[in-house]
Amino acid sequence: MMCSDVSTSFMDKSLDSYYHTKILSNYPSSNRLLLSLFSQPNLNHLSIKQLIAWGGLFEHEPATIRVAAGRLVKQGYLVAQQRGHYTIGATDKSINQLAATWRYSQDRVTKWEGGWLTVYTAHLGRTCKQSIRERERAFRLTGFKPLEKNLWCRPDNLKETADTTFSRLLQIGLEKNSILMKVDHFNHALSTQPKSLWAPKELNKTYELLVLLLEKSAQRLRQFAVKKATRESFLIGEYVIRQINQDPLLPEEMVNTSARQTLLTTMIEYDRICHPIWHEFVNQS
Repeated sequence: MMCSDVSTSFMDKSLDSYYHTKILSNYPSSNRLLLSLFSQPNLNHLSIKQLIAWGGLFEHEPATIRVAAGRLVKQGYLVAQQRGHYTIGATDKSINQLAATWRYSQDRVTKWEGGWLTVYTAHLGRTCKQSIRERERAFRLTGFKPLEKNLWCRPDNLKETADTTFSRLLQIGLEKNSILMKVDHFNHALSTQPKSLWAPKELNKTYELLVLLLEKSAQRLRQFAVKKATRESFLIGEYVIRQINQDPLLPEEMVNTSARQTLLTTMIEYDRICHPIWHEFVNQS
């Protein structure tokens, strides 16, 4: 019983740290706010008045929101349908795909046969900092880790083909002349073994922590006024979805896949609770 109490106390302290320092204090930029809103299926048509109301929740001035909306229209992320009304743009493929697919992330995984996907990048060079940032972001969003310098890998446990994985990498920012290979096994003399690249225990703890975060927030939302409930549910929901989208989707041989599924199920329920609150806030704006 004492061990259980200590564990619960640790989880509560960790939860408080997440809640106060990593989520509620991390207000979105005007760009991030607008793109997150328009990626929601029931918020893809909003007026500038409604956008300004959303901006006010996160301390953005009306002028800042207007400038951000205009900039996103020029970039093709938003479309001005009529005076003062906006919808999502046709060029915003990557954000829409992530927003639409997080619910089905578990469906992308299949049984792992022990093989690996690797990407070789030594010939790409390291002179362009922007290219390096985009390359490493692509690897991070698809669960790849550096095994050796310029050699990235992940378990080959996704239902999609290697070509499809490579296409996703290219779309997110990897250079097209990268080299993707399927590897059956690595020699045991490697200085670093592939399985050690990830921290499965930390991932498992994160799954549990995020479930607890969502459950406690769902209870609090019932007690909050609509503005406060909208602000908290947006920050927490966006944060958790970002963790789900960046999850490496490791096989059950490496991580607790049941805990990962519990997180996904809990987030889907939290999302169901949030949207009526957002709808009420939008109607009041």
